[in-house]
Amino acid sequence: MRRRLLVLALLLARFVTAQTTSSAPSASTVIRELEKEVSSGKSTAVDNFWSSSSTQHSPIIEADPADANYSFVTFVWQGDTATKNVVVISPLALISLEDARMQQLDGTDVWYKTYRMRNDARMTYRFAVNDSLVPFEKEVHFFERMKPWKTDPRNPKTFNVGFGIVASVLELSGAPSTKWTESQESVPKGTLSQLSFESRLLHNQRPIWIYKPPIFAPDKTYPLVLIMDGDSYTTQVPLPTILDNLIAAKAIPPIMAALIGNGPGDARDQEMNCYRLWSDSLVEEFLPWLKGQQSLRFEDKDTVIVGDSLTGLAAACAAHDFPAVFSKVISQSGSYYRSPIGEEPEWLARHIAIEPPLPIRFYIEIGLLETAAIPNRDPSMLTANRHLRDVLLAKGIKVKYAEHFSGHEHISWRATIGEALIEMLNSE
Repeated sequence: MRRRLLVLALLLARFVTAQTTSSAPSASTVIRELEKEVSSGKSTAVDNFWSSSSTQHSPIIEADPADANYSFVTFVWQGDTATKNVVVISPLALISLEDARMQQLDGTDVWYKTYRMRNDARMTYRFAVNDSLVPFEKEVHFFERMKPWKTDPRNPKTFNVGFGIVASVLELSGAPSTKWTESQESVPKGTLSQLSFESRLLHNQRPIWIYKPPIFAPDKTYPLVLIMDGDSYTTQVPLPTILDNLIAAKAIPPIMAALIGNGPGDARDQEMNCYRLWSDSLVEEFLPWLKGQQSLRFEDKDTVIVGDSLTGLAAACAAHDFPAVFSKVISQSGSYYRSPIGEEPEWLARHIAIEPPLPIRFYIEIGLLETAAIPNRDPSMLTANRHLRDVLLAKGIKVKYAEHFSGHEHISWRATIGEALIEMLNSE
């Protein structure tokens, strides 16, 4: 039964992709013109094409004449006689690997794939040359398969997605601004110190980063922002720089932030999955540790708790467990489809639905491309986030909700966390 449902989900994902994001190859004017020149026998057509793409960079972006909110995006790859297939590895490939395969222009070394995308698109991508074409949900050696994937040699913009992996970046004109992520010499800098925290309840220890604002006054009480996945929020998401910029622009008040790293081994998978001991440790151990051993002064209420992916779920679950402490939640692509072991999917939404309304304010954002039909993702990220939003609204709980044309990636979260902090730190 589960296999039949998975097949149905894959077919549905491909149908939706074809209807909303993909386009016929001829949608690209540039490719159509190249095809005409090649067909007419113009000997320099292909060389001129590659010369032009090296100068103008790729992918090729063309406005959709039928709708100013969309563009046609054409990825190109220069193959050789050994090239059997090329796949554009992006969030769209997770939805449908088959639909992500590039086409070869007959009689040339030009491989291409055209999508129709909303103009707020932002994502990373790579090229898989001579890929096995095994559907991702069936791949058992995923990391080995990733090793030969290549960046776009005609796109100078790249991003370190983690684990030393570098990918090319696609950003359309309407993508959320990255202005808060850019370090500026004229902006006063806060301080970031790394410590170690040991939990008696969890029987492990983890790295901690503490951010203090510029012109920090030890005897002053500050708002506190508590961030999980602190490792990535100090690297792929440059949160200290973002906070510096927000404070300098007076977009938020001076704040303190505690960025919590993950425990050893597989601790994250258990602790961030609506695990009550994690919530208990935050309130009974970590916050007192900040006040006691670190001598930090912050409000006992209205702490903003932040997470992405699985820690987005953990942030919401901690607020559910201790709403008097964590009254504001920022969730970036939270894994709300998940539940504690033995429970049905969407545990948190179900409990919020049957319990009295919580005095919490939520900021929830999700990518429109987070619909991959992965066996343990039931339902999809997008569906689960929309469902939680609807439950919160039905319960009268305050929620700010945003969808972007993006996938499950730090390249997206780093650009939007600033606006989320502005919203939450300036709301009652």
